[in-house]
Amino acid sequence: MKRLVPLIVVFALLVGIGVFYYANVDKKYYELREFYDFPVPNSATLESENEKAKNYIWEPSTGTEVPLSYWLIIKKNEWKEAGIDGHSVIYKKGDDYIHLVLAPNFISILKVSK
Repeated sequence: MKRLVPLIVVFALLVGIGVFYYANVDKKYYELREFYDFPVPNSATLESENEKAKNYIWEPSTGTEVPLSYWLIIKKNEWKEAGIDGHSVIYKKGDDYIHLVLAPNFISILKVSK
């Protein structure tokens, strides 16, 4: 019983931290209205853009996978992973598709035409 109480306290603390983080993770991101409200990190610097793509310099990008906090906000905004094509992750929400291209210190968000 003596070991159970500290274990429950640690578990409750970890769950509380997780819930707090999940509830506040969206403050680090904004939505691109013209790209079906896909989230973009506030810390990302726009490098170039056209009507179908926006390219950003973003230090946390490793080029191999979507960072955890970014993955959480994408999921929180109801985007579903529809596939992976090399360094591009394809997300779907309803009938809308976005390709998120990852490279070291760089992300590109591509709007896919219907």
